[in-house]
Amino acid sequence: MTGVQPAARPPLELRGLSSGYSRGIFGKEKAVLTGIDLSVHSGELIVLAGPNGSGKTTLLKTAGGLLKPLAGKVFVEGRDGSLLSKKEWAFHRAYIFQAGLPSWPFTVHEIVSQGRYSRVKQNGADKNAVGRAIAEAGLEGFEERPVTELSGGEYQRVLLARAMAQEAKILLLDEPCSSLDPRYRIMVMDLLKKIAAGGAAVLVSFHDLDLAARYADRAVLLGGGGMRGEGTPEEMFSENSLKGIF
Repeated sequence: MTGVQPAARPPLELRGLSSGYSRGIFGKEKAVLTGIDLSVHSGELIVLAGPNGSGKTTLLKTAGGLLKPLAGKVFVEGRDGSLLSKKEWAFHRAYIFQAGLPSWPFTVHEIVSQGRYSRVKQNGADKNAVGRAIAEAGLEGFEERPVTELSGGEYQRVLLARAMAQEAKILLLDEPCSSLDPRYRIMVMDLLKKIAAGGAAVLVSFHDLDLAARYADRAVLLGGGGMRGEGTPEEMFSENSLKGIF
């Protein structure tokens, strides 16, 4: 029997999503964002933009399974995210959050190897994935260096290498360039674009709109407790689109 095959669903879908936190001893819910509908497709890099407090981090945590939705659903490669175990979440998505330099002197190789936790242990595959990620992140020669001795830009590349070794189809990043100088910002964004080109769905929060506009396929503006716009960077970062938000 032949026929038109149904289109594959995007790796990440947010449907009618409300996200926020529980407050106080009675666990009262406080929504930060409501009514979020967003799909992130394979090969696509989407930038989340908005002022401080607009919910970028909250949205990323909810999209990545670290916060339970207050309403709506997160679908991961077509599956209801609420039904996934922690290990299944780790298999499908990599999350890079805002963090300072580490306190523990793990080596670069040890940190990148952590990305293989959710995969079936196959020594050859694991070794190849880790080595390939280290090379693509420009970290060859750093393998045995303690991460406590790295610069901020070097450590950010280690975290990206760990995400690449994870081979997840979804990559979520919270302000990955916030503390980096221009050279490292461009290096990190080049890597993110390369990861997306390899078939991953990339969702990243960003403050530097000029740099975001150079790399994003789409941009989402957050403000006032919800999505204020979605479109090309040229559309979303225009004066008319931004003046009511920033």
